[in-house]
Amino acid sequence: MRKMSFSERIRYELCSLQMSTLNEVEAELMGFMKAKGVLRLSNEGTFASITLPNIQTARRFLRLIDAFSSVEHETMVVQTQRLWKQRGVQFNLPMTFLKNFQDEFLSEEIPTKIANDAVLFGSFLRGLYLACGSVIDPNISYHMEIACSSQNFLTQICRFLKDKFGIESKVWQSRYNYKLSIRRANDLIETLNLIGAIESALVVEQIMQKRSVASDVNRSMNFLSANADRIGISTVKQVRAIEIIDQQIGIDSLEDDLKKLAKLRIENEDLSLRELGEMMEPKMSKSMVYARMRKIIQLADKIERGQVK
Repeated sequence: MRKMSFSERIRYELCSLQMSTLNEVEAELMGFMKAKGVLRLSNEGTFASITLPNIQTARRFLRLIDAFSSVEHETMVVQTQRLWKQRGVQFNLPMTFLKNFQDEFLSEEIPTKIANDAVLFGSFLRGLYLACGSVIDPNISYHMEIACSSQNFLTQICRFLKDKFGIESKVWQSRYNYKLSIRRANDLIETLNLIGAIESALVVEQIMQKRSVASDVNRSMNFLSANADRIGISTVKQVRAIEIIDQQIGIDSLEDDLKKLAKLRIENEDLSLRELGEMMEPKMSKSMVYARMRKIIQLADKIERGQVK
C-alpha cells in the first residue's frame, strides 16, 4: 500500500472536519469557487463550473453544497493525461447557487463578511487550499503553496495574512499561473491551525522542535570542539616554552610563582588555566594564571632569540 504524503494527510484531515455553522459552510464554498470556479455558457444558459483534483476533495465540496443549498447540479468524473493519468470531478452548478455570493465570486477582493471574521476567513482559506493547495513534507522543507490564476487576488490574501495574523507569504508567477508561498515553519504552523488542520500543525511543530534541538546540539559540539582545539594549541605552546626554559636556564631559575605554575603545567597538560589556578597555593584566578603563563612564553621567546643566556 502506497504511503500517504504529508499533503494528502492534510487533505484527509480537512475533508474529515465536521460541518459547522452555515456561515462557515458558505465561506468554505466561496473559497472553493474563488480558487477553481468559472462561468460557462451553453445552449441551456449560464452556469458555474468547478473541477476539483481528486475524489476526496469532491466529496467534501458535495457535502458543503448539500448543507448550503438544495439546488440541482451536474457531476461528472473527468480524467486528464499528461505525464500520468489524473482523475478529478467536475461540478456544473446553476447560477441560482451563486445568488448569495455572486458579486463576491466575480470580484478579486476578499469578501467583506469574511475579512471581518477570523473564523470565516479560516474556512474560506480552507476551501482555497483544498481546491488548489499543497504542502511539502516538513521533514524536507517548510513550504505551503496555493495556486490561482489571479495575481491580484493572491496579493490580497498575502496582505491579509500579514496584517491580521502576522503570517509572512509571497506571491510569485509560475509557468501557468500565480502562487502564494509560505516558507517559514512558524507561519506554516499558524496557517495550518487557521484552516483547521490542527493535527498536521502539531506534526510540523514537533519536527521543528526536533530540528531546533539537533541544531543546538550541533552548535554546542562545534563550540566545544573549537574550544578544545584552541586549548590544545595553547597548551602545546606553553609546554614548549617551559621545556626551552628548562633546557637553557632551568625551571628553578624562575620566580617562585612562575616555577610552581611551570611544574604544574608539565605535570598536568590536560588541565585548563582555571583548573591550574585552583591547584596553586594560594589559589589564582584564570586571568592571573594567564598573565604568568605569558611571562613564561615571553621569556622562552627571548631565550630563543639569544637575548637571555
